[in-house]
Amino acid sequence: MSLDALIGTCYDGVLDDARWDQALRDFNQWAGGIGFHSVTWDRARHCATRSSHSLDTPPDLIREFVEKRAPTDPRVALMLRQPVGHAMRCHHHLSDRYVARSELFNEFLIPNGVRYTYGLHLDGPDGTSELLAILRSPDHAPFENADSAPEWEMLTNHIARAARLRAGTRHLQAQAAMGMSVLDHLDMAIVVTDETSHAHYLNVAAHQRLGATRYVGIRGGKFAALFPSDEQALRRLIANATSPMPVAGSHRLNGDKESPQHWVVTVLPLRESHACAAPWQRPMAMLTIGELDRRVTFSPYTLKVLFGLSPAEARLAQALAAGRELTQYAQDANVAINTARTQLRHIFDKTGCRRQADLLRLLHAIPALRIQAPE
Repeated sequence: MSLDALIGTCYDGVLDDARWDQALRDFNQWAGGIGFHSVTWDRARHCATRSSHSLDTPPDLIREFVEKRAPTDPRVALMLRQPVGHAMRCHHHLSDRYVARSELFNEFLIPNGVRYTYGLHLDGPDGTSELLAILRSPDHAPFENADSAPEWEMLTNHIARAARLRAGTRHLQAQAAMGMSVLDHLDMAIVVTDETSHAHYLNVAAHQRLGATRYVGIRGGKFAALFPSDEQALRRLIANATSPMPVAGSHRLNGDKESPQHWVVTVLPLRESHACAAPWQRPMAMLTIGELDRRVTFSPYTLKVLFGLSPAEARLAQALAAGRELTQYAQDANVAINTARTQLRHIFDKTGCRRQADLLRLLHAIPALRIQAPE
């Protein structure tokens, strides 16, 4: 097998899980192993969170090892003690005498064809380590430093570098996915564009809000305004936000006499290192579109989730946040005023408020959220 081709496959695996799996299979074959076993190890909880392998072993045995035996496996502890990128050869640490008395080796590993381990401690994302084990059976020779040297050291160094890049990339991808998910839970229209106004992302609220107004929208893939003066102002704001010295800004849409709505677009710079810009690796702009006269409202289910309110209490809190008086709500809801007062006391208890003014300040301080009730 070409060493250069194997190294190339390692770096292909930085962004492609299938290519990474192939790189580990090729490394195992090149190293003369019977198979590899790789686990993502949570150092804080001392357990494996993910596992992959090329062993011809029943899945229930792999599961038993990962869930029950790995936390007490001395090879895991030895690998974690190694600096990241360094290797562990089990027979350098676990003598034949130890192996002969080990329950793990004699009742599990050796009966399943595993005796020698070449382990690599690799970088993992977000507080984890990737522990890669190349395995050999009892009738094989143990792994030694002289195996394929100096190519062996060169290859393991490349695997360690590729794993470091892979961990960093997975961290950025997770951050970006988390950021996009959070944006979809906001009841505020958000659009992410590049310096040319090309729209790369719209959250759920943006899709709905842009469909409800004709003043701004997505035309030809770009965020655009209806009137030329608005269009020029928005292009200038986006250019400023994506410049080498980024500046934020906002613009109130001019509109016309046919609509009483007053819309404002705020443009915020996103540097290429920002989680929301990381997928494109270039400066981006985040646009928020809102109505000046729109009051933030919450669904009863959102208030139930946030504070544990009952459906009736959530409806009352929603009405108070919208500016209705307690007596007016009781009359409209066809409930006795004493019942409404009792519900209000329960709301105070659950939200930690003492007065209705405190409750309103609390509700108005919460950002507009989109929490969908389960179907």
